[in-house]
Amino acid sequence: RSEKTLTMLGAMRSVAQVVRARARCGTLPRSGHRIDFAAFAAISRPQQLHRHRKRLEGFGKDVAAGDAKVSMKGDETQLSLLYTALEDEDIFVREAAVDAVVQVAHPQDPLALSKVSVSLSDEDCFVRTRAVVALGSLGQVGDQQLVGLLMDMLEDGFVPVRKRAIEALSRLSNDESVLERLRTVSSRDTDRGVREEAKKALAR
Repeated sequence: RSEKTLTMLGAMRSVAQVVRARARCGTLPRSGHRIDFAAFAAISRPQQLHRHRKRLEGFGKDVAAGDAKVSMKGDETQLSLLYTALEDEDIFVREAAVDAVVQVAHPQDPLALSKVSVSLSDEDCFVRTRAVVALGSLGQVGDQQLVGLLMDMLEDGFVPVRKRAIEALSRLSNDESVLERLRTVSSRDTDRGVREEAKKALAR
């Protein structure tokens, strides 16, 4: 690996350790709390890593403008690093990589969609959730292959995955088959929150 690649992945792992430590201490709620990992795509120097650590330590507070800058949209070098990180052994690095791909890749980028789609089968439920959100953001309206993948996620055992899949589907398709599936979810899903999410999607 190039020195730049090692620096990038090393920085991502370091920040992941910070997040993991906070979660272990009970100071980092895992659900309903979005962390901005966009800066992962641009981290390459120690001072940038230090700034991002500060962001993690104080998330929820205002951060000075320009503290976390995302690299140029569509930067193939950065995307290549992020695609590698999607397969990292550390679940927090994989989560961060999914979020960062959304920030760097162009909407409807076929390679980005393909790479993130693989994360739908990740063993970690939070990585799967982020992948669903990412695909909903990057995907093209009417993409039947993507819609099919998201329909499958309505069977996931993790409630947030199913909720985010409903949101993504409602954005990408109003096909009758999707609407019919959402009607089924709205009446039969075992989780009340998922049922309510499906009802809201149908009402839009």
